[in-house]
Amino acid sequence: MLVAGFHVVAVSAAALPPNRYSDAVRPVLGYLNPYFTQNWRLFAPNPVSSDRTIRFQAAIRQDDGVVTTSWVDWTDVELDLVHHRLIGNRAGYVTNKAYSSLGTRYGALATVQRKVADVGDPAAVPSWRTLAADLGQGNAAARSVARLYLVYDRAATRLATDVMMSRHPRSEIVAVRYALRSQGVAPYAARGGTKAEREAARPLADQRINGWRAPLPGGDAERKAVADFDRRHRSDR
Repeated sequence: MLVAGFHVVAVSAAALPPNRYSDAVRPVLGYLNPYFTQNWRLFAPNPVSSDRTIRFQAAIRQDDGVVTTSWVDWTDVELDLVHHRLIGNRAGYVTNKAYSSLGTRYGALATVQRKVADVGDPAAVPSWRTLAADLGQGNAAARSVARLYLVYDRAATRLATDVMMSRHPRSEIVAVRYALRSQGVAPYAARGGTKAEREAARPLADQRINGWRAPLPGGDAERKAVADFDRRHRSDR
C-alpha cells in the first residue's frame, strides 16, 4: 500500500506543469518512461521495443557564410506534453504518426533517387520543383515512388522549418533537414542492472540524416501555433 501510494502521488506530481514539485520527483520516475511511449491495443499494452526520435536542424546564412545550428529533438518536445497529462495520448504525435512512413518512403526509392534526395550542401539546395523533377526521372513507377516520398518529406520539412524559425527568429534560414533515430531498449535480462549497465546493453542506435531541403514555412497562424507549443514544452525553457 505504501508503494502504491507513493506511485500515485509521484505520478500526479509529475503530470503537473513543470514546477518545483514535478522537478523534485523527476529523478525517481524513470521507470514510467515506457508507459508514456507504449502503444495500446484494446486492453493489452504493446510494450515499446525501441526509442524513436525525429530531430531537426537548420542552416543559417551569416556574414562569413552558411553555418548549421544544433539539432532540435522534436520527439522530446512532444513527450513533454504527454508527461504532464494524466489523461491523453501516450506518444509524440508527429513522431508516432510520421516516423515509420518517412523511413518506408525513403526505403522505397531506388539507389539513383536516393543520391538525388541526399543533398549534402546546405548552401546549394535545389528548389522543390527541381527536386521533384530529378526524383521522378525515368518510368511511371519511379515517378509514383517519388511522389509518395515527397508527400512525407515536404510535411517533415514544413514542420522543421516552422520549428527552426521559432528557435532562430532573427536569422535567415537557407535550408533545413531532419534525422530519424531509433535505438532498441535494453534486453529483458539486463533490465535489473544499473542505469549505466542497462544503457550499455542496448543495441547500437540506427540513424538516417535526410538531405538538406529548401525551407517550407507554414502560414502565420501555423507558425505561431508551432512556436507557442515549442515554447511551452521545450526542455530548455
